[in-house]
Amino acid sequence: MSTDARFEDRPSREWLRRMAELEDRCESVTAGGLAHDLGMLEAALSEEPWLFGRFIQFARRARHLSVEKLAEQADIDIAEILGIECGANMKPAPRTVHKLAQTLGLSSGKLMELCGLAEPQDEGLRLAALRFAARSEPVTELSAAEREAFEEFVKVLSESPESI
Repeated sequence: MSTDARFEDRPSREWLRRMAELEDRCESVTAGGLAHDLGMLEAALSEEPWLFGRFIQFARRARHLSVEKLAEQADIDIAEILGIECGANMKPAPRTVHKLAQTLGLSSGKLMELCGLAEPQDEGLRLAALRFAARSEPVTELSAAEREAFEEFVKVLSESPESI
């Protein structure tokens, strides 16, 4: 294969993964953005944008950062961070994920997996994400009105088909 023909082909997934690992130590995003533009990054780990958003919110709060301060430090628009944290039905751009990873001191490759921009490589990450999702939901008592509505609904669900 000639050198020119090699550059005309799409980059391999293996090459893109190696470049993404190297990006974790660089200031700019190249391979991740290229892979995204070529449609080579697929949603796999997280079908729910809320999980990535909740993680970013917890990471920000753990570092005592406001949304505004995180946006400033990561050079990301405030509205984009708010959209991510609120679980808006949007996938962040690879640049956004890379900048968040850099600012929060995390692996951009693993954050790409978490938000669904890259194929999962680490089964441990998937299990940790599930544990995080299960534990990050606040446990609060039902209000009197919520308890009443819940009990009424349970009664309907518990009724036998003959009594309906």
